[in-house]
Amino acid sequence: MKQFLFTIALACFASPLFGQDIDLGLGGDVSSLLNIAAPRGNQPARGNQPARGNQPARGPAPNASAVDRLGRLRDLLAQSGVPLSPEQLATLNTLLNAEIPAMRQALQKRVQELQNPTSMEELAPEIVRLNDQLFGKISDVPVLTDDQRKILTKLYRDQVKSRGGFDAIKLTMEDAGAAFSPEQMAQIQPLFDQQNEARLQLVKESGGQPPDKTKLDQLQRDTLAKVFKLLTTQQRAALLTK
Repeated sequence: MKQFLFTIALACFASPLFGQDIDLGLGGDVSSLLNIAAPRGNQPARGNQPARGNQPARGPAPNASAVDRLGRLRDLLAQSGVPLSPEQLATLNTLLNAEIPAMRQALQKRVQELQNPTSMEELAPEIVRLNDQLFGKISDVPVLTDDQRKILTKLYRDQVKSRGGFDAIKLTMEDAGAAFSPEQMAQIQPLFDQQNEARLQLVKESGGQPPDKTKLDQLQRDTLAKVFKLLTTQQRAALLTK
């Protein structure tokens, strides 16, 4: 089954850098699970549209078509033999209509706190948090069946593994039947926090250019070497076969 990642397009932030669609998938060039159109905000009109002063009063455009936010999700579940019913689609759309504005505001707030960041890397933790939060709310919708929820959960776990980091290794250990102990989690989580901080520092030092890949790779190797020392024999085997 093709892997899908949650994608939310946000636009028009305080900095011109963010006056464009922002992919919240963080998983590279993959199809998005949700189609959520970016707001126009203060962006200039496209093409040869007249200035706002000359435009007729707002109303439904003659040939305008609403964005089908659940198109890919609907198709995915249908292909899996557990299609969404009209009631389920209505419930999920109501949820998205309530959540998307709040998520935009949360990301806008983070942009302001960072004082107009120059790289998406600086927003990555907040974007991941928003994606995870949205998935949890979608998965918890009571109208979904157990089979539909199982498919969504698998997709989410695949997404987490694809983006790497602490959560990815944690899931790998759980799937191998060698979950981290509370003591291990208390030791390993800070190692990845330090890696993320060091990575962010490299991004800032790069002045808007892609950071040095050699340094990034070395940073990851150093973190994994420290983690490896804290693992049991079974966990090491699971990591090596990952």
